[in-house]
Amino acid sequence: MSEIAARIADLFTWLSTIVPALVTPDWAALIRLLPLFVAPVVVLWLVSTGGIWTLLGITKPGPRLTLGAAAPTAAPLGADGRPHFPPGRPYSTAESAIYPSGSTRSLAGEPLLIACPNCLAVRLAERSACDACGLELRARTPIRVGPPAPPPPGGAARA
Repeated sequence: MSEIAARIADLFTWLSTIVPALVTPDWAALIRLLPLFVAPVVVLWLVSTGGIWTLLGITKPGPRLTLGAAAPTAAPLGADGRPHFPPGRPYSTAESAIYPSGSTRSLAGEPLLIACPNCLAVRLAERSACDACGLELRARTPIRVGPPAPPPPGGAARA
């Protein structure tokens, strides 16, 4: 039993040396160590928020840019059954299709034609000025900015 009593006495001796150091520490030494504890926390916070903002900037869905009228439309048929092509719009006689303003080539790669809205002379859509009257058409393809893409279907469980 004396061995157990000696171990308990050693434990109390050890506790009597540790407890005063915890209850009444050397505050000046602890204040000097404070930057060692605060600096890693601040650096970790800066790196994590910077990483989060970077990931958010990279993965955030932005506005969708879509062409105003990307696909060609079928030309309406006139009274004689032939396609009617409006002046000032590029068209393809082989496809009987009207293309959006600013187009110069068909989907097949063929050059498009355009009728001058002033004198109705037909020319290649690649040329900006009419050969007959000199009217210059500078049509550009309109671009619409739409809202960002919606979240994926399935809610937060799928994201």
